[in-house]
Amino acid sequence: PIFFPKYYPELSNEKIITMDWMKGHHISEFCETNKSQEKANIIGQILWDFYMHQFHVIKKFHADPHPGNFLVTEENTIAVIDFGCMKAIPETFYTPYVEITHNESSDSEKYQENLYTLEILKKTDTKEEKRFFKDFFSELILLISKPFREETFDFSNKSYFDAISKKSVEIKNIAEKNKYNSNRGSEHFIYINRTFYGLYSMLFSLSCNNIKTKVQ
Repeated sequence: PIFFPKYYPELSNEKIITMDWMKGHHISEFCETNKSQEKANIIGQILWDFYMHQFHVIKKFHADPHPGNFLVTEENTIAVIDFGCMKAIPETFYTPYVEITHNESSDSEKYQENLYTLEILKKTDTKEEKRFFKDFFSELILLISKPFREETFDFSNKSYFDAISKKSVEIKNIAEKNKYNSNRGSEHFIYINRTFYGLYSMLFSLSCNNIKTKVQ
């Protein structure tokens, strides 16, 4: 179960959203006092399932996942607040993104087609740029999508987050050194990356170590 505040359209406008006051502790507060691994995993699983449902079913999601926007209630579940940043996912982005993160081998022709669709590769790329961005982004995508490919995942593993950060910096540094145009990727990546990084960070803060993550 997950709780949402009641929305009052008559008291809202394009810049103001009026909703009920929700009771609970921000996730950061919960992390400071919680001593139960079981509770942490329960809260983490609710967060994971909530975002997977949004992403794969509704295709519209709460794009500002940080500890201040989620409350842990007395019922040991989650209340979601602050809906000021919502993002719809067009099918033209969703399908190729899911294929490269969940299914396709990086060696397949379809995988390369999806890289072009997602604007990671560009028709104007030189052979060197094409090879560089295909190889490095494939490694980064494989890292970021690792939880999707496993039955359960340990988000308390700091080395996993360090590897993502290291690979991201490595791509940027090598691209700059070789004067490659690193400004690439569909505009939707801004929200997708922000959302998944925020979700992963919350699960790391909670020290979740047994989250069922495999997307069927």
